[in-house]
Amino acid sequence: MSRLIFFKKSFISAVIILLVFLYVSLWSLKSKELLFRSTKNFFNKNLNSKFLGFDHIYVINISSLPGTYEKLKSVENKLNLEFEFYPAVSQFDNEGLNKFNQNTLQPSEKAYYISHYKVYQLIAQYKFESALILEDDIDFELNISSIMTDIHQTLPADWEILYLGHCSDWERNSNEDLSDHNDGLSIYKLFKSKRPYCTHAYAVSYAGALKLLQNLNNITPLPIDLELVNMIKSNEISSYTIIPPVISRWRFEESTDLYPGKNTLNLFSLKNSTLHSLGFNYLLNNTLGFSHIYLITLKNRPDRREKLEFLAKKLNLNIEYFPAITVEDEALNELERVDYLNLIPTQIACYVSHYKVYQSIIKHGYESALILEDDVDFELNIDSIITDTFKLLPCNWDLFYLGYCSYEERNGHVVDGQDNSATYKLYRSTLPTCTHGYVVTRAGAQKLIKMLVPMPKTLDARLAELNRIGDINSYSLVPPAMIQWRSPTNPSSVYPGGDTWFYYYLKNSALEFFGTIKESNNTLGFNHIYVIRHPDQSQSLKKQLSRITDTLYLVLDYVDISQDENEISNKFKQSKLKESQKKLYLTHYKIYKAIVDNRFGSALIVEDNLDFELRISSLMTDIHRSLPIDWEILFLDDCDNTKSKSDETLSNYKLFTTEKPHCLFAYAVSYAGAIKLLEKLDKPTEFTIDIEVANLIQSKEFVSYTLSPAIIAPWNPDKNGSGIHSLKNSTIKYANSMYRVAG
Repeated sequence: MSRLIFFKKSFISAVIILLVFLYVSLWSLKSKELLFRSTKNFFNKNLNSKFLGFDHIYVINISSLPGTYEKLKSVENKLNLEFEFYPAVSQFDNEGLNKFNQNTLQPSEKAYYISHYKVYQLIAQYKFESALILEDDIDFELNISSIMTDIHQTLPADWEILYLGHCSDWERNSNEDLSDHNDGLSIYKLFKSKRPYCTHAYAVSYAGALKLLQNLNNITPLPIDLELVNMIKSNEISSYTIIPPVISRWRFEESTDLYPGKNTLNLFSLKNSTLHSLGFNYLLNNTLGFSHIYLITLKNRPDRREKLEFLAKKLNLNIEYFPAITVEDEALNELERVDYLNLIPTQIACYVSHYKVYQSIIKHGYESALILEDDVDFELNIDSIITDTFKLLPCNWDLFYLGYCSYEERNGHVVDGQDNSATYKLYRSTLPTCTHGYVVTRAGAQKLIKMLVPMPKTLDARLAELNRIGDINSYSLVPPAMIQWRSPTNPSSVYPGGDTWFYYYLKNSALEFFGTIKESNNTLGFNHIYVIRHPDQSQSLKKQLSRITDTLYLVLDYVDISQDENEISNKFKQSKLKESQKKLYLTHYKIYKAIVDNRFGSALIVEDNLDFELRISSLMTDIHRSLPIDWEILFLDDCDNTKSKSDETLSNYKLFTTEKPHCLFAYAVSYAGAIKLLEKLDKPTEFTIDIEVANLIQSKEFVSYTLSPAIIAPWNPDKNGSGIHSLKNSTIKYANSMYRVAG
């Protein structure tokens, strides 16, 4: 009986303990849930506050643009935000700018620098945990509050700068996506900052403000945004960027305050503009950051103008079409010329046309103007290219070449302060021939008006000369972002009948992208293409070459195998070569001489029984960009069993140092290479031309490269006429299939 009583008491005690445990557990869970809800509500309350989740919002009130303050007050009310408008230091406040007397910053850059620095001081003084710093020429995403709610929940605790807006393509190319933090469904992602140029919208933490005050206290030669970028690149400060930006700049057409005379390079458009929702309109970057764009157009080439008008519409560019002086115009004789001048009328017309543009720049007071000729093509992302390089120009620049026709530019002096990994770099100009795409400042135009009369030589030669002797300060973008496009139907207007020297090709041609031209790359980046035509060439080979030419828009110069018996006997007196080998040797030798006589920078030499890679034009664009400047011979065929890999990688195609070439089916020769070949091969030996060249390369007398896999290969039709290929995409196969379909 006692055992039963004991068991009942034990059971009741266990049940009571279990009930107490369950009650405590449930109470604890409920408390945690209440605490979580309370914290979450508090968090969201702060994030949806009038400061976008920060402790304060400063607006640096520096703009002189009309209606700026009124627009931002409207935005403030629309988004239920609270701004403190901070009066900026004026660029005309000499006393306030005295701190920067010893450096090269413009007054407007000094004013911006000091204004931002003073805001950092306020953040530190009031001990704000964080503050958003805005310039007053901005627009917001309409749903910025909800966007920032998500961003704050993913922002790392150690952040010191957060960019809500920027003007650099580098940020959206960053591969440091904080994937562990970002919401996969949101289009707005958080990235580690890379090079977030511009300071129109960024937040600074208290720790960040203290660090900035310490690092930026000394006199600096750089604008404030470049100083911040340098600190980010050197990992001195922890910075993050929202991509795409949630705040962007807006501009009227007239100018900016930081860079008077330069329109904003607005790389990013908002999905839902707050200003637009309020009924305000503003012009985007329609002059590429310059005060004006001139396009010199020929009356007899409306086709060129139509292409550029179409391009301007697609890229939202505001262009003035400036009528070119022609050889029939009376204005051709307006400018005085030196007595010994020996220019053709079209060269004089070009000179006078540009001179009149300089006069127009001065007349209208443009601080800077981009001058284009109507045969220009440019990179599709020209706006971002200019953004990343234009701010590196010193204050005293006169000319800025975005396009030219000379290899010499990349031999010049690189402007300091540039990222070595950047594709486009700013150089001091060396010999920037051609005038199809360049910028002139008003000061530069005033100099040129005086220095170009009397007319001593062609315009591009005179501009290069003035730069060389130091009378004007010229800079060049390397590689160029603008080129002249040429085709059989679009010859040069300045040099009628002459071929354009194609030193460069664009990575992403704007004209080709929009489908307005397909025939611009007609010599594959070389100055000329020679085709050695054998006397026994079959009709089948002739047909295939014709189809290759039509498909790839190539311009070929056919050279027949030399048949001059007297010349052959004189040159090969002691040679034991076969007659056919002598003739082929002499033919190659004559082509080298033609390259030198015509002063071609380079030429491609091919046999007449070859097939081409269908994508050869785009491949050659990349090859030319990667080819070392000192190259003398380049093999594009399968004539080298090379093993040593170079540093240049072109997707699946690679450049190698040539080792053992055993044929000359398809190879290019530079001007320097042609001169050396003429010297070395002047006295033939017992070897054939291909073995002679191979021996010279193996003895390290030539700088030679081989592309692998080949993009040009022999084509030998079999009984069915299909051919034997080693190419990834045969042009002959493609062309034949198209002709069969057409037939």
